[in-house]
Amino acid sequence: MNVLVVDDSATMRMIVVKSLRQAGYDTATVLEAASAREALQAIAAGGVHLVLSDVNMPEISGIELVKVIKAKFPTLPIIMITTESSPEMKAKMTAAGANGIVTKPFPPEQLRRLIDSLLPKTS
Repeated sequence: MNVLVVDDSATMRMIVVKSLRQAGYDTATVLEAASAREALQAIAAGGVHLVLSDVNMPEISGIELVKVIKAKFPTLPIIMITTESSPEMKAKMTAAGANGIVTKPFPPEQLRRLIDSLLPKTS
């Protein structure tokens, strides 16, 4: 499985990758993008199975990124990992096409449950 972690903060990308490993996805190949533009390039190159994206990023927000991804790759699962917890922001993320939302800080088990619910089981 190839997971793309999108966040403008290198520290936050490191935390998300660590949580992903702690959640049991230690064999996943993790790709990182520091911007929405980098994320779109990685997705266009092919092979991304899951996107974990921040909402608040410069230039192109995570919500706009979701809209662009879903327009071109409607079945690609996207989980927003964010500090935004208001019902209004969650509604915007869902309306944009996000398949799940995890609010920071989060336990790795929460991430695992959400990923497991979105991805087909493999042996």
